[in-house]
Amino acid sequence: MIRLEISVEAMKREIEESRNQVTTTLGNLQTERSTWKETLLTMKDASITASDNAIQETKTQVQEELNVLAAEKERWNKELKENVKMPEVVLFSARRPKHNTPTNGQTMIFTEIILNKGGAYNKEDGVFTAPYTGVYTFTVQFCVHGGRYMDFSFVANDKPFKISRINRGGISSCSCQSFDAMTIVNKNENVKIKIISRSSSGTTLEESDNHYWNTFSGRFIQAI
Repeated sequence: MIRLEISVEAMKREIEESRNQVTTTLGNLQTERSTWKETLLTMKDASITASDNAIQETKTQVQEELNVLAAEKERWNKELKENVKMPEVVLFSARRPKHNTPTNGQTMIFTEIILNKGGAYNKEDGVFTAPYTGVYTFTVQFCVHGGRYMDFSFVANDKPFKISRINRGGISSCSCQSFDAMTIVNKNENVKIKIISRSSSGTTLEESDNHYWNTFSGRFIQAI
């Protein structure tokens, strides 16, 4: 009987020890679980923060690029408006040559403005300066004494684009003749009438306020 009581007491102690070990182990597991939970939450918060920072940084970079593109677009729009801006009319007409007996190689200067819409013709030097790149047409009329001739050219940026002659050989009276020419002129390039050669003696050109004029005219046709 005594032995049985001793065995029971021993079993109780073992059971109690086992229960204590289990309780300790469960406590340790609970502690580790809490530690891992806190670690995971910390990692999650850090990941979210990093992600938010990356997103914000990307948004900032995109906005900066959009600002640059907007500024570039504004600059191009301004330049485009300036380049395509045109007056309603580019048109001129002038008369009365400065020299009735021009020399070879001389630019004809028509000193009296009839009209000059756009202000592109200069009566001081006889030069038309194109305000815009495009197609232009020009007309010159010369009234030459009988028995005289004159060769001349339409010149754009110092290059002839039409060469003509007016010849009144064998005719006793003055006669007038008009010549037309069309060309493409770039912005700020000039157009003028230049004498190539003429009769070696006597006055070449004649003009009458009431009957016949020497004239130079031109107009802008269209942009290209």
